[in-house]
Amino acid sequence: MTLTELRYIVAVARERHFGRAAEACHVSQPTLSVAIKKLEEELQTQIFERTSSDVALTTLGAVIIQQAQRVLEEANALKHLAKHGQDPLSGPLRLGAIYTVAPYLLPSLVR
Repeated sequence: MTLTELRYIVAVARERHFGRAAEACHVSQPTLSVAIKKLEEELQTQIFERTSSDVALTTLGAVIIQQAQRVLEEANALKHLAKHGQDPLSGPLRLGAIYTVAPYLLPSLVR
């Protein structure tokens, strides 16, 4: 199971159409279909009920989609955390001074 597969099933659930979901994900429709079928086989459950004119979520599929959305939100939060953690000016500032100079130098720097 990959984040890409989770993005695909969330897109299909949102669009209710494989073609439009594939467009939204910038992949071909067969690529999207194969990835979703692979995920369904891995989970050993059907997420979508497919008819010639409609795509609907199964009862379990709706629960899976909700969990997939939470996983994707957490993955985005992790990316955000990592991105902002790389900023060298984002952490605490540590300043050292020898004890003979500290009482004279540090008060003016703190202000």
